[in-house]
This record gives sequence, structure tokens and C-alpha cells, in this order.
Amino acid sequence: MTDEAKIDTVECPFCAEQISSRAKKCRYCGETLDVALRRAEEALRATERAQGNVYMNSGGGGGGGGAASAAAVSPIIQAPAITRPAKSRTVAIVLALFLGGIGMHKFYLGRPVWGVVYLCLFFTGVPLLISLIEAIIYMFTSDQAFHLKYG
Repeated sequence: MTDEAKIDTVECPFCAEQISSRAKKCRYCGETLDVALRRAEEALRATERAQGNVYMNSGGGGGGGGAASAAAVSPIIQAPAITRPAKSRTVAIVLALFLGGIGMHKFYLGRPVWGVVYLCLFFTGVPLLISLIEAIIYMFTSDQAFHLKYG
């Protein structure tokens, strides 16, 4: 290393890697080096913990900060929850009774691998027998239990 390169780098106090002296975050361990930014992040984590959001690797220090520091940091944007349409127990029963031999009820319930297995074994008649048993099981399963298992 040249003298110029040594001047531009410092040792990270968290992971001991050589990083730029102007760095605000360590590129190796991801720790925040800038004191003001670190306090703002800790204040944001503290408010999120108070709301019930807990993150791994969150520094638990009581480093001041305050409401003004937390407001300076942009909030974390959460991805929208992906919801599946609810499956009808009646449709599953009808499919199992009439098209169960080819596994249509399995495809409907979001079990395509089992649907393919039923389709491949169609000629044996075993899937037809199993689908009749499954139709009976679906009939006697409560709505709540059915929706917990199949959505």
C-alpha cells in the first residue's frame, strides 16, 4: 500500500477491516460509523420496539437521540401482504367427487404436485378411491379447520 492509500483508510472499530476514512457505514459488517446517524437509527429502533417490531442485530444501546433524530430517518416501508383467495370447501368436495380421479381437487386446493401424482396414477383407479375418501373428509371438516389448512 502507498502512503496515500493508508491515509484514506481506517480500521473499522466493529470488524477491524480497512475502510475509507469518509465512510458512514462499514461495507464489511454494515455497522454505522457516523455518531449522529447511529443515534438516529437507535432511536428509530427503540420506537419500533415500543410498537412491537423487533429486529435482529439491532443495537440495544440507550444512546440519546430523541424524537428529532428519529424523525430525520425515513421509516421502513413494508411490502404489502399477499393474500390468497379463500378456497371453497363445497367446490373442493364437488371436484373430489367428480374429477378426483385426475386430481382436480388437488390443483384447486393449491397442491399441484399431488395433482400431477393423481393424474399420473389415474389408470390404476387408486386416486379415484382416495379422492372419494378425501371428499368425505372435506365434508366433515369444519370451515375454520379447512380454511386454516387450505386458505
